[in-house]
Amino acid sequence: MKPANFLLRFWAMVRHTKKIFLARTTPRYVKVILGLGLLYCISPLDFIPEWVPVLGLMDDLALAAMLIAWANSFDAPEDEESRREGHAGAHQA
Repeated sequence: MKPANFLLRFWAMVRHTKKIFLARTTPRYVKVILGLGLLYCISPLDFIPEWVPVLGLMDDLALAAMLIAWANSFDAPEDEESRREGHAGAHQA
């Protein structure tokens, strides 16, 4: 896989995770887990401190990757913009 394709796919997964987090229909427990995971990743207090070479950063990156992958297992609700585009396309046909 080319690096550009990987970055585009990763960015799409991050955007999907954001949609899941902000959606009104997302269960509260999902939002809590995603929020706490984000706080852990940005918090200076870790199980493995950042100053430990390699492992200090890897625990944060691994947790972020797991949370993004987990959030992408949920279906995002249809947003307003895509609904409008779908209706506009139906009226033009």
